[in-house]
Amino acid sequence: MLQYKVITLLNLPGGRALFFVLLCAHLLGDFVFQTDQMVRVKRRPATLALHAAIHAALVFVLVGAPRLWPLAFAVLVIHALIDWAKLRFGPLLSPARAFWWDQALHIVSLFVLAGMGSDAALTAGWTTGQDVGLMRAMIAVSGFIVCVRVAAIAIGFWVQPYLDQLVSPGAEAMPSGRDRGLPNGGRIIGQWERALIFLFVFAGLPSGIGFLVAAKSVFRFGELSDRQNRMEAEYITIGTLMSFGVAIAVAYATQLLAL
Repeated sequence: MLQYKVITLLNLPGGRALFFVLLCAHLLGDFVFQTDQMVRVKRRPATLALHAAIHAALVFVLVGAPRLWPLAFAVLVIHALIDWAKLRFGPLLSPARAFWWDQALHIVSLFVLAGMGSDAALTAGWTTGQDVGLMRAMIAVSGFIVCVRVAAIAIGFWVQPYLDQLVSPGAEAMPSGRDRGLPNGGRIIGQWERALIFLFVFAGLPSGIGFLVAAKSVFRFGELSDRQNRMEAEYITIGTLMSFGVAIAVAYATQLLAL
């Protein structure tokens, strides 16, 4: 019976809407309300419990049906167990694999919970799917978080090999004054550019992406034209192209899902 419900989830309005609610709550909990400090000290039982409780609270609020509190409790327990497993076994994997396995397990668990709660969701307020606007809002918020926050982590993993080459002993020394960049400046710039691309796509103004590319090219012209900084320039260019590519793909995918 459970297997049937999970398999047919995408054909059930209540289950489909419930999945996007759970997904939005998960993305908010992991990538918006979880601070860097919480990540660093998550091995502490109190911090892990607080993090899982935030996820449960987000589910309870977004579902908007007090009688479905067991769903929020299930999210609390499952999320805490998956995060504990990552803390316990994650060091055996590379940081990238540990991250992707962690997120995959969370999403699979949400998919299963949505399938189990699909019947109850049919009478649980807006999750009936009748309010299409709210479900589309959940999809849009989820896509925005993936585009701005999750993509930053993914791109960081993808460009790490190039960064390793850049700082390797065989690489040329970085010219004087080149290390005076703002702390986390590159990450903040990337988040803003992906946010703008996402908004351009949703506003029906894809031509704005070309303006953004041109503007960033002007700012980076000096680095790209300086032969002494070729490795740094290539590293920046690769990261920029990845950032733009991911942002465009996520924005259009989100727009397609929200139709």
